[in-house]
Amino acid sequence: IQGAACATGNQGAACATGVRGAACATGIQGAACATGNQGAACATGYQGAACATGYQGAASAVGDWGAASAMGRHGVAMASGLGGKVKGSLGCALFTVEHGNFGEILSVAAAIVDGESIKPNTWYACEGGKLVEVE
Repeated sequence: IQGAACATGNQGAACATGVRGAACATGIQGAACATGNQGAACATGYQGAACATGYQGAASAVGDWGAASAMGRHGVAMASGLGGKVKGSLGCALFTVEHGNFGEILSVAAAIVDGESIKPNTWYACEGGKLVEVE
């Protein structure tokens, strides 16, 4: 319960499995996963991946080309870096940012995965202020 894990080297992995645990990966291509309820996972390095699978979990990818996934019930996924993408299960909230060639913020997009206009388990990025499907 309330554990924390941190990986700071390149290609590191951090996982927090308890209730309200926190995992953070700060190196290039790091991975952070929070599997317990109300856990938080954050990947801050280039091409990092963050995943929150527990109830009300939060996943955040703030480095460029990062990916955030909220697969638990009532979770949140946020990608704020250049080229970031998000996905979530039904009922999860998604938020991402579109950047210009020089890193300037062009637009933001947010939505709740409803199974119709925003599909579950599908990657999305921000384009023109809207979530668009990406691979």
